Amino acid sequence: MLQRLLRSVNALNASPNEVIVINDGSNDQSSTFLKSWESDKHEFTPIVLNNPISEGPGVARNMGIQLASSEAIAFTDDDCILLPSWIKAIKYSKYWNKDEIAGIGGKVIHLRKGAVSEYYSYHRILEPPKYNQYLVTANCCYLRDCLLEVNGFDETHKYPGGEDNGLSFKLVNRGYNFRFETNMIVIHDYRTSLFSFLKTFYRYGKGCAEISFKYLTNKSASTMEG
Repeated sequence: MLQRLLRSVNALNASPNEVIVINDGSNDQSSTFLKSWESDKHEFTPIVLNNPISEGPGVARNMGIQLASSEAIAFTDDDCILLPSWIKAIKYSKYWNKDEIAGIGGKVIHLRKGAVSEYYSYHRILEPPKYNQYLVTANCCYLRDCLLEVNGFDETHKYPGGEDNGLSFKLVNRGYNFRFETNMIVIHDYRTSLFSFLKTFYRYGKGCAEISFKYLTNKSASTMEG
């Protein structure tokens, strides 16, 4: 999947300033593949950080934020494929001119046919919700200064599911907002088994509940004290 993602980066019709890959303690030969990619001729050489032990998505993404030097930092996952216009859609989005904007999110469509994949797409599970309360890191881009202002993702949240919401809640609590960029599109290779579907939604539900309680109750308490 990582090879497929990097090939899609290679096929973008506008080059990113830098490509950062955080290998979060995987044991699936990702490190070996990335070394071979660096030695071959490609449009870019990724900045690779191999974290020897998995510390969760929050820690991994914060490592990427610290390595990044660009004004805006876009996120995706290794089970995604970028459409060729992805970078241009981000760079030329009309929403960057809006006041108090911290980031934009885009559309996520399914790669494989089937009830599970089509369910994800139909209900826009990996897209910003209707009122743009939060962004999803399968396809989003934040202003780097905003990320640094709130110290990035919550590193105490150690498993996938909820960390996206936590970052967005921290930014919303500072007065920032988000927008949905329809031209910013990735294809997602969803796991299609019923067991994976149930496991994913259990993890999302548990993580989102924990994060929402942590940040929304803190915001409510601050408002009452104010």
